[in-house]
Amino acid sequence: RAYVVDNRTAAEKRYDEQMEKNQERQIQKMASKSHRDKVRDFNEYLSKLSEHHDIPKVGPG
Repeated sequence: RAYVVDNRTAAEKRYDEQMEKNQERQIQKMASKSHRDKVRDFNEYLSKLSEHHDIPKVGPG
């Protein structure tokens, strides 16, 4: 049998644990909304932006 030795420091282990927790939270957050909800929220966000962010007209036409 092969034994795996963990040579990481305590700080590296804590960092990896936190990253794993954050990734789980992100997955839960993404899975909680349907595509339709995401599109609706994004459209609401865009409607609240000022006209400064609109695409400028360039050239004749």
